[in-house]
Amino acid sequence: MKFCPMCGMPQFEAGVTVCEFCDYEEKPFEELSKREIHDLLASYEYELIEDGVRIVAVKNNRDIALRGAVAIPHFVTEIAADAFSHCKFLARIELPKGLRSIGDGAFAQCRDLFDVFIPSSVTYIGKGAFSDCYDLGVICAAASTQPDGWDSEWLSGSSAKVEWSSTDEA
Repeated sequence: MKFCPMCGMPQFEAGVTVCEFCDYEEKPFEELSKREIHDLLASYEYELIEDGVRIVAVKNNRDIALRGAVAIPHFVTEIAADAFSHCKFLARIELPKGLRSIGDGAFAQCRDLFDVFIPSSVTYIGKGAFSDCYDLGVICAAASTQPDGWDSEWLSGSSAKVEWSSTDEA
């Protein structure tokens, strides 16, 4: 199931690009105005980078507490070190298919996190990216084996099992 990055409501059909609840329309990054980018990333500190956006930190934990689930917009290509660390009430994170990098400790100590699908586009995951995520039982990964760019301790402090070659987008 996919969630709308603007309103957080579930989108029941794969490939849906317009939210039936808030009319958010997924457009290519190049076609988004600065205002649209800002509105979609209002809960985050972020940086525009060469081919997308890097989320640096969560600045509004209230939105996460209200929804429990976060859908990262499709144009985010990097999540910086510690960006979501210690986010209380984050239960589900939907990572975009174009995401390439998850920094050290990016989701560390997100103790309620239980649902993650890592797309095949992710070539780097830093040390302790999902450490101390106690409710995380299974991580679904599209890759068939752990990519070389993933730190050997990306799951340190977590008892989560990784389901490789998963097509389950959570």
